[in-house]
Amino acid sequence: MKKFYFILLLFLIFLNNQVHANWGKGELKLSKNIMENVMMYMYGAGSPKYERDKKQKNKPDIMAISEDGKSSYYYYCPYPSCIDPDQFKTKRLCEKRSNGSPCWTFAIKRKIVWKNGNKKLTVKAKWLDDPIKVAKAIKDAGFYDGDIYKLAGIDTKTGQIDQDQDITGKEDNYDYPSLIASLTLSHKDGWKDYVEGGSEKYKAWVMAKRKDKDMAWSFEADNTSWNDVTKKAFDRCNKYINNQPKSFPDKAICILYYKGTTPTTDDEKIKTARAYYGENKANDFFRKYPYVLNEMISLDNKVKKEISTDIVSEIKELKKLLDEGVLSEEEFEKAKKKLLN
Repeated sequence: MKKFYFILLLFLIFLNNQVHANWGKGELKLSKNIMENVMMYMYGAGSPKYERDKKQKNKPDIMAISEDGKSSYYYYCPYPSCIDPDQFKTKRLCEKRSNGSPCWTFAIKRKIVWKNGNKKLTVKAKWLDDPIKVAKAIKDAGFYDGDIYKLAGIDTKTGQIDQDQDITGKEDNYDYPSLIASLTLSHKDGWKDYVEGGSEKYKAWVMAKRKDKDMAWSFEADNTSWNDVTKKAFDRCNKYINNQPKSFPDKAICILYYKGTTPTTDDEKIKTARAYYGENKANDFFRKYPYVLNEMISLDNKVKKEISTDIVSEIKELKKLLDEGVLSEEEFEKAKKKLLN
């Protein structure tokens, strides 16, 4: 009998270690967007895909967050009772969108299990009438360095974010670019995080057209170089397409819409897409969906113009070689004829 109890004890210890193995530990600083996702989770916000769930306050079940604080995934329970949360599955789904940053369990129910060296925190149900109190508790626990008074408002009855007002209930008068202003609350929230989230030298905002006419979006910011930050933004955006191919048009690509807060030109959109996807794939997309360009121009006409400009430049270079005596008249005419044909 003693042997049985000993084996049972070992099994329980093993099981407990397995549960805790997926819990986050170490410093974690949430981006503004993820902090607002944490608020939604704590309030039990349901998925917008399900009409009933998004109109009611559900029970928070489990939430995973990436180590860089920029990605998250959570489950909620819309019923009186649900099965125990699957930490491994939540972690895996979080990592599908985290661009390589490992994800770990952040909270189970309303208890934050991520160990950052500060006092443990459980968000109490009685706090939910005051979103500022909830946000302040999370900030005081060391997970958020931003200004909580700049967080978006939250509907305490449904848990959904209300981008038309801030957390205090004041209306949102943020000066969005016209394109971002025409998109969803998620884009607006992401844009604020993009602009205000850090002092990095280089920032790139990338989006991809979805079949439902929405736009998947992502951004990156760092101090390395334009090429590096643009590639990282494309990598993150392209991951969404690869993970959910049925949600996007055939041969979908991501497009660079903003460098910093400056809208990109058509030339920049085409050039960066070609650099990332290759000329053929990028050209095929722009031919099929010319409306993604600012001027909705024909890509074929643009390519012809580019080629024409290149030919003029090369002929000028040949003339310079002729004038310098490097080429004979016969060689010059032969080379020019080859270019024009």
